[in-house]
Amino acid sequence: MIACEGNACRILGAVTVDSIGGLLRELQTHLAGDVDTLDFSGVETVDSAALALVFSAMRQARQAGHTLACTGLPASFATLAELYGVSGLLPA
Repeated sequence: MIACEGNACRILGAVTVDSIGGLLRELQTHLAGDVDTLDFSGVETVDSAALALVFSAMRQARQAGHTLACTGLPASFATLAELYGVSGLLPA
């Protein structure tokens, strides 16, 4: 589930292979607009699909002409990013 207000969207619940498709579809419209921040503080569970969500969101934001910031990333997300060797590619 995603809750957007102003230029930020807060992602809630799980970001896993089972939820990623719906989350990406829901975010697409917001990222084409003025959303420039994804808040992960409401995320309870992540798997490697969370990386796909962030990189897809970054690409969509870039296509809309702005950069994307991520806040509230769970510690497990950072561990996954390090494991896959992509931690340096993540937005601040």
